[in-house]
Amino acid sequence: MSEAFVVAEMNTANYIFKGVGLDRAAARAALLKAWSAHRSDLLAQFPERSATLPEADNMEAHFPIYYFDFVLDGGYRDRDWLI
Repeated sequence: MSEAFVVAEMNTANYIFKGVGLDRAAARAALLKAWSAHRSDLLAQFPERSATLPEADNMEAHFPIYYFDFVLDGGYRDRDWLI
């Protein structure tokens, strides 16, 4: 049996963040961890932007997270599974 995994994707004004996990919760957590790292890097350079860069727990109020299910070794066209 092939192993399934999920990709979580969040499109912001400037970047596309992705997280990958064995289920939606894990993919979401990986995506939000990436956002947190990005936010921390930005705030290290521009601390005055803290009010305009939401913390991870509040990101979905600003940008939706989309989930895409895949199977390891599967063949896809766009997001459609072919084999």
